[in-house]
Parts: sequence; C-alpha cells; structure tokens
Amino acid sequence: MGIDVARPLQLRQRAGGPIPLDKPVKPRQKVSMNALSGMGLWALLWSGYNTGPWYVSNPSFPSNTMEFIHGVRAFFPMVAGWIALLMIMARPKRLLSWIAGPLGLMLLYAVTGLASSATLSPDPAYALYYGASYLAIVLVLLAIVQVKDPLPDLRNVLTLTWTVGIILTLSLLGAVPLLGGGVIVPTDGSPLGVRAYGGVGRVMGMDSTRNTGFARYAAMSALVALPGLMRKGRFRFRIIWGILFLASMYALIIANGRTEIAAFIVSMAVILGAERAKRTINFLIGTAVAVLLGLRGFYSAFFRYFTRSGRIDTGVITMSGRTQTWENGWRLLWKSPWVGFGFQADRLFVGQHMHNAFLHVLVQSGFLGGGAMLIALAIVWYYMIKYFFLRRPSDKSLIPPEIPALFLFVTISSLAESTFAYFSAAWLLSAPIVAYVMALHRHMYGISVKSAQERNLRMRLAGRKSRGLEPPPEALSPTIGEVPSD
Repeated sequence: MGIDVARPLQLRQRAGGPIPLDKPVKPRQKVSMNALSGMGLWALLWSGYNTGPWYVSNPSFPSNTMEFIHGVRAFFPMVAGWIALLMIMARPKRLLSWIAGPLGLMLLYAVTGLASSATLSPDPAYALYYGASYLAIVLVLLAIVQVKDPLPDLRNVLTLTWTVGIILTLSLLGAVPLLGGGVIVPTDGSPLGVRAYGGVGRVMGMDSTRNTGFARYAAMSALVALPGLMRKGRFRFRIIWGILFLASMYALIIANGRTEIAAFIVSMAVILGAERAKRTINFLIGTAVAVLLGLRGFYSAFFRYFTRSGRIDTGVITMSGRTQTWENGWRLLWKSPWVGFGFQADRLFVGQHMHNAFLHVLVQSGFLGGGAMLIALAIVWYYMIKYFFLRRPSDKSLIPPEIPALFLFVTISSLAESTFAYFSAAWLLSAPIVAYVMALHRHMYGISVKSAQERNLRMRLAGRKSRGLEPPPEALSPTIGEVPSD
C-alpha cells in the first residue's frame, strides 16, 4: 500500500489553487467561546446607546412601542455588566494581576464616581444609572481578559465595535437626504454650503445626533478603512475599503466638526508613518500633495471651512463657549476635590456638558478616581508607544496601525469632548484598545521571559560542555605524613 501524495495537492487546488511548498499555510483561527461571549456583551453595551432612564421614569410609560423598546434597552448595559461579573467570579485566577494596571484604575474611577453619585449628587438615581453603565464597560473588559491569551479575543471585539461605528456612519450619511431640512444647517464655510446634523429633533424616538457626533463616527470609520486600503491583499477588498474611506471622508466634510477634523489629520499621519519600509515614501507623497494643494489655493479654502466664517472670531477663541464651561467646572471641582460630585455632575451642577474629558473625570470622581483614570491612559500610551513605534514585535499583525491612530484621535478630541469620561459612543469604540494594549504587553513580556530562560539554558549547557572538555585536574600534592611514590 502506497501513500497518496497527490490528494493534498488536489484538496489545495479545489480551495483556490496550489500553494508553494516554501510558503507556510497558517491555520484558520477559530473564534473562541471567550471571544463570542465578549462580542455578545459588547453588543449589549452598544444596545444601551442613545437612550436613558427617562423613558421608564415617565408616568405614562410605555405610551407606544418605540418608547417601550428604548426604555427596555436602556438597562442592557447593566445586564452586560452583571453577566460579566458572573464570568469574573467563575474564573478569578488572573483577576488580581489585571486589576493591578489600567483596568484596575478605570475600576477605581467608576467605583469612586458611583460613591459620590450616591452621596453628593442632587439626582442620585440619574447619576447612578450612568455610573453603572460606565462600570459595565470595565467589567466586560475584565471578563474578556480572564484567559491565557486574550489578544485574539480582544481583536474580535475591536472588529465588532468598529463595524458598529462604520454602520453608524453609513446609516447617518444615508439618512441625510431622507431627513432633509431637519438635519441640514446652512453654513458659509463648507464647500457644499451645509452642515449635517445639528442635534435638533428626534429620530425614531431617539435624540438626533449632533454634527460633532456624526464627525466622530466618520473620522473613526475613515481611520479604520485607510489601513485596509493600504494593505496588500485582494484587489476587490481594497476597492471596498476605498469606497468606505471615501464615503467616510465625505461624511466628515459635511459634518464639519472642527475638533474631529484636526484630530483626524494628526491620526492619519500615524497611519502613514506606521510602516518603516513605506514611511519615507508615504511622507514624500504627502509632502508633494500638500504642495500641490497649496498651489491650488486649498489652504485658504480650508481655513474658511474650519473657522466657518473665514476669520478668527470669538467663537473660535473660546471654542464655541467651552472655555467658560471649563472655568465653571474647575471652580466646582474644588468644592469636592477628592471624590468629585458623581456622574453627570457637569449637567446637574454646571448645567452644561463639560466638553473636556480630562476635566470631566475630575469633576465626576475627583482627584482620587479621576486621577486614577488619567494615570491609566498615561500607562496605555506608554506601552502603545513602546510596542507600536519603538520596540515593535516581529509579528506585525499584532500592531495594526489603526489602533494607535484611533486612540490618538480619541485622546486629541477629548480636549473638546468628554469621550472617555462617561458612557459614550466614542468610548465604546475605543475602550477595548486599553485591554488590547495591556494584553500585548503581557504577550511581549512572556516572550522576553521565555527568550531569557532559553538563553540562560544555552549558557548553562555550553558551560557544562566546556567543563567536560577541560583536561583533568593535576594530581594533588602529597599531604603531610605521606611518602611520595618514586
């Protein structure tokens, strides 16, 4: 009986052609149960977006089917947090090591904010609802990482949440012609003469998004699509990524969110400079394009578009009145500097959205909880710079450029928005990056420890071998009382 060596080749040909022998075939990785449960929990978190407890608190609830749906899904994040807590309790072996890091600091921020919400907020139920929603995000991340190697699972969660962001972008873009004048605001600066979504009115029982929210989705979708367009791969997939990138860019333009545009430009530079082999070429091409755009008068038109008036007016200097809100928030902080005033303190005490995540976390959770959150972000950035730019792993699939680009976008936009300070779409889109970067650090640390152990083992083996080849020691000299032999 012989061995049928032709059958494997035939199987490969049926799968799409013969594969060269010198090219290893990577086995297709199955999605683990941990990844599926993590993606399901993250989908539950998304299900609680753009709703709130006011539906249920209405005495006439439910007055219609749509109100009932929004009222029920308002508590989906709590369900996700409870399930995540059960998962953590079922496998607590690695919990302590993960709490001793950014996820633990985020947990401290949420718990401190919950405590101040219950004791210092003028509307404890309202504040506790948003605090519990935020806590659910942290618990879900802690539940996902309680496995030996959570990197692939977190990558699946990131893919899911970015898919949701892309769907939101395309849905809002497609709804513009259907909603018409209800979402269009005339503006002189835009090349199209309009700005989409002014945050006025309701759509399907939900509050309409503002142009800054629309711009945030569009910018993050474009940052996800651009690396897909640049990567080597099948032509039809690159065409799809290209269409998505152009659609997201069009959405970003008509949204006219100034903070988001500035953050997008800086973040796009990270993607262009991510690969060392193509970095010089990308920036040379970018410089040439920038010069050509200058010759065509692009920058004067962009200045008019960015300022919406063509001049530096009071609104630009005060960032649409944000600086006054920041001043009021800073004064409020010193009335309870250590634990803050709980979640939604900006709306309950200042009467306005804080529009600055760094100050917002301090107002909600004080220097104890808010400071912990800021330290957590600093730690994540340290390891992100280390592994994505300075000491890159040999496996480049572990460091896709959209991860630092998206996190940089969120960090920059946090100067004028409250992204990571509360339960928001921007934080749902980017929070898994925190867990991914720390899982990457553990992965790289494990590789370095294993490499050091193997190096020490080789050195010990080499030492033993060298000692075995040494000549035998000379005969000892006779001791006192002994007669040397002739």
